[in-house]
Amino acid sequence: MCGGFTRLEKQSFEAYNESTTLKAIIERYRERTGTYPERVLADKIYRNRDNLAFCKERGIRLSGPALGRPKKNEKPDRKQDYRDICERVEVERKFSLAKLKCGLGKIYTRLAETTESVIALSILVVNLKKICHDFFAVFPSCFLSRKFGIYSVTIN
Repeated sequence: MCGGFTRLEKQSFEAYNESTTLKAIIERYRERTGTYPERVLADKIYRNRDNLAFCKERGIRLSGPALGRPKKNEKPDRKQDYRDICERVEVERKFSLAKLKCGLGKIYTRLAETTESVIALSILVVNLKKICHDFFAVFPSCFLSRKFGIYSVTIN
């Protein structure tokens, strides 16, 4: 997720370790925006030595606990950890929304190409729902007036 929008970075029916894709995802982000992200909120599987070194070289904070045993005298930044966890929940919420409301949880296709298309369309619908929600948040009085004959609008 970036700016509230969901991006589909990789689809594969072959077995692979997700942590190997982080570097490529960060580089694509830099190509799109011109800068590296200041932080990456990712699952624990992404926190390996290679990814941590890659992020450290570029000044990117990779959220989560440090590798290995916790040091005796080091106190974790609990406020930052809590913020990271709360924002990571937002990412998981998008997956849940895609599964429940946008068809991602109801894929019954057989061919790999068709399944990939259905997944991509579900992500598109998630982003369209965000655009609609933002639009009606900015212009609610125009669309909820009697002048247009619309009395209530519900966006899930």
